[in-house]
Amino acid sequence: MTFNKALVVGALAVAVLAPSLASAETMINAEVLNFSEQNRWVKVTDMICGNVLYKDRLDAQAKLPVKLCADGSGHAKVKLYIRIGCTKNKTLIKEDIADGATVSF
Repeated sequence: MTFNKALVVGALAVAVLAPSLASAETMINAEVLNFSEQNRWVKVTDMICGNVLYKDRLDAQAKLPVKLCADGSGHAKVKLYIRIGCTKNKTLIKEDIADGATVSF
């Protein structure tokens, strides 16, 4: 009887964890582009997996390749926190990012 309970508990754990593991494995490639003429400090956060992907200065007109977690529809979502000055910082949310897309700020 104990053996069967362990199998049931293990099966339930797999059933609960499997959807989250499957979504975490779905990744897409994209790039973040600093479209401005000035170097900018930026923090890039993957909104689906919750990971900070980059937190540093990005040169003007530079592209940063990123690997993003995708949702069930195959799209990603990122948050960009950009330091522009003491009072002009911005937070941008970019949604529905497809594989190979360029996200500019």
